[in-house]
Formats: sequence, structure tokens, C-alpha cells
Amino acid sequence: MSLRKSIAVITFLSLLSLTGCSKQQPTPTPQNSAQTPPTPTQVSGAALYTTNCAGCHGVNGTGGSAPALNTNEWKDNSSKVQEITNKGKGEMPAYSDKLNATQIKTIGDYVASLNK
Repeated sequence: MSLRKSIAVITFLSLLSLTGCSKQQPTPTPQNSAQTPPTPTQVSGAALYTTNCAGCHGVNGTGGSAPALNTNEWKDNSSKVQEITNKGKGEMPAYSDKLNATQIKTIGDYVASLNK
């Protein structure tokens, strides 16, 4: 199975699992999606973000009970997002026991691509 097909299957299964949640969040769409089709990393990053982060950080990183992530502080700063996601910070728990390094990097890259 190719990487692209694997990503599509994982994304589909992740989104399918959300349909039974009572607090279902809409699937975020990358900014400028009408101009440029999303890459597989953006698609899987959006799915991982929706499942693991949107409940606190809001859809598309707009904020909620946790800080907004669609600001200049996080733009193009995937490594900072990865470090905090991996180790945790303040009230945010570490995700190193829930997500592997590739998934954390994918979330970091997705968050770094968000903007207002």
C-alpha cells in the first residue's frame, strides 16, 4: 500500500471514529485550501489535530480552554509545537505516551501552517 493510500485510510478511519463522539468537532480545513490543494501531511495533521487538540485549542487553532494556536507565535514553529506536545507544559499533558514521533511532528507541522 502506498504512503498516500495509507494516509488516506488513516485519515478516513480517524474521521469515522469521530462520528460517534457527543462533542464532535468539525474537520478543520487548511487556510487557502481553495487556491492550493492540501498535502497528505496537512490532511493527516488536520485529522490528528482534530482528534487530540481541537477539544482544548479550538477548531483551526482558534483557542478555547487552551491558547489559540493560529497566531504568529506558532506560525512556522513546528519544533516548538512538537516539543510542547511531546513533553507537555503547564496544564497541557505530555502526549509522548499517546502519539508516536511521526504523529507529533505531523501535528506540529499542521499547527505551524495555521494562520488567522
